Amino acid sequence: MKDYITPIKIQLDEAMHIHCSLFCTIGSAGETPRFYNFQDYDFKSEILTIGSTQTRRLFFQIDCKGLNFGYLESSDFWQQFKEYRTNFLKQNYSTISLI
Repeated sequence: MKDYITPIKIQLDEAMHIHCSLFCTIGSAGETPRFYNFQDYDFKSEILTIGSTQTRRLFFQIDCKGLNFGYLESSDFWQQFKEYRTNFLKQNYSTISLI
């Protein structure tokens, strides 16, 4: 299985910190980052979009240029991102419910 997370981990960490901080400050239950998931991957621009499954207005984009992802297998990405997201929240934002 291709490792999708390691090459983009720095960008993921930065974006997740921003979104988690905003949620902890002004967010409502439906806006929790625990609902973030794969939304889209634009093959032409090589931009990956991660966003809430609850509200489409909450998302962030990751620049994957030069990473040679080619075809992004969304089920593989989702499995890896879910593990990353869970660990990120446990380590950095334990007050955000993982249930």
